[in-house]
Amino acid sequence: MRRALPAAALALVCMLVLAGCDLKFSLGFGTGSDGSFSGSELTVPVLFASGEKGGVTSQRITADSADGGDLSIDITENDVSGVDPVTQSATWTAVTAATLLTGARPDTAYTFGFDARIATPAAGAVTAVGVLALYYGTEVQPGVALTGGVTPLGAVSPVAGLPEQVSAAIEAGGIDTILVPAGQRTAVDAEGTAVDLDQLAATGGMTITEVADIASAYAVMTGEDLPEAVFPTPPLSPSALPTAEDTSTAPRAVTAAVDDALERARSSLDTAPESTLADRARAAVARSEQLRDEGDAAGAWTAASTAADAAAAAAASQLSATDAAALAEAASGDADTVLGELSVAPSTLDDADPVLAAVGWAAEARALAGQAQAFLAADADPSLAPAGLTSAALASSAVQTAEALTNLRSEIAGAGTIASDADLDGLASLLRRAAIAATDAYDARRGDDPVAADDLNGLRTRALEVARDELGARADEGGPWVSLGLSASAFVRSSAALSAQSAVRVPDGVDPSDAIGQRIAIADEYTVRAVDALTATGATVPLLRGALSDAAAAAASAPVPGASGAFTTPFLRARVLAFAGGVQRD
Repeated sequence: MRRALPAAALALVCMLVLAGCDLKFSLGFGTGSDGSFSGSELTVPVLFASGEKGGVTSQRITADSADGGDLSIDITENDVSGVDPVTQSATWTAVTAATLLTGARPDTAYTFGFDARIATPAAGAVTAVGVLALYYGTEVQPGVALTGGVTPLGAVSPVAGLPEQVSAAIEAGGIDTILVPAGQRTAVDAEGTAVDLDQLAATGGMTITEVADIASAYAVMTGEDLPEAVFPTPPLSPSALPTAEDTSTAPRAVTAAVDDALERARSSLDTAPESTLADRARAAVARSEQLRDEGDAAGAWTAASTAADAAAAAAASQLSATDAAALAEAASGDADTVLGELSVAPSTLDDADPVLAAVGWAAEARALAGQAQAFLAADADPSLAPAGLTSAALASSAVQTAEALTNLRSEIAGAGTIASDADLDGLASLLRRAAIAATDAYDARRGDDPVAADDLNGLRTRALEVARDELGARADEGGPWVSLGLSASAFVRSSAALSAQSAVRVPDGVDPSDAIGQRIAIADEYTVRAVDALTATGATVPLLRGALSDAAAAAASAPVPGASGAFTTPFLRARVLAFAGGVQRD
């Protein structure tokens, strides 16, 4: 539907500009022969809810070649109070997901124009579909609307307020089909009552269709399928998850690292009181032992490091403030040392794999240590002390993981050529700005409430936010790989924290297992494809493959809401390494 928004309705422009994002991906999308855009635009309907009322608005998406090669996003809407952080984050995640999935050029100037103010992630999925429609030069069919969030891997995530949105669509008219996230055919309204959306939609002559990923939504909204090579159709159940082609064997040093991490986890669990975190640590220990017994040392390493982290947090309440402060001080110094060692640029993709992971852990350790010191200071609010203890324990665990990864760096076979013209700074900028948008949305929803001591992603997100300038300066000193590792880690953590915060209630009597299984399968299939495309270049990346193995094992053993998020880290690392290696889709 090509309906121009009235100029008078666009009263406020909020520009978010990413510097240096000429990412060298070129698939021939867009209107130019080189894949660039020249004034391409389309309009999509957007459903939203605010409290007890729903609404229907339009979003005009335009894409043009960016002046100077910098990716930019302008969000315009009819309200002088500014663009809501949740809307900003949904837009950034949509663009980032579409870019990571397709490998398309991000040196583009995007404008997203709304004719109403909205404060919801429900526009994320339709924004991603709109961007893809511009990429592939297709039209959005009239009479079809899509509501739902979008994850970095392209899954359509549940949102609140669906009954209100359907009611608003009935009142507005002009819509025949509403696409909703898989598993939300029955949804809770603002009063907490379960509503059958099929029955509600039928009163207005409309139908409801569930979709699990943006590829499925795209097919309905445009009437065309996305390329199977880029958007594979995943199985409907996680019971038979695919695995990336095995092209490597983890070095023996990984086995020793597994033993050390498991010992750290068990030692912490000996003193930890019973809690959800302790249960999470025990599950990760069991998963690590199983993967090790199956001969997957790299997968066991990822699970063991996760176990050590959760166990340290579970036992944090047993620390004294003095001991915690000492842990934080030591972790801060050790993290600085690790970041200094990682400033030596990797020579191969296999070398870059542990570097990216180690930078993320070291940066988190440095940020968490600073947060712990602030929360445990003599003049700090006493209510912050529990979060200070957990931050100190996490910082100590994170730096030990970073040190182990740094030691493994010399044991990884050197394969996979790094492209000399890869704009790593540009890619880091893209991920950094997406992380900032997600963090701002998380903060806006959290308000003045402190981060809970057992909200590990929340603690990490806040710590990285406070230390952003300091870590940014360290990244400038350490070079593009330090900046890239930091940005990727911040994006993963902030996305996870925002996702957990935005969890939607499942109505009583509704079994969400099928929808959860679909999202897990989507995340796994897309990550497998990303890893296989990377290893096809000759890189072995055993640690990345281990992260994928652990994510699959974790999702299969506990298919709960949010389980698909475990794939975000390996997927993102695979796409970053593929970019660095000059791997392009065609």
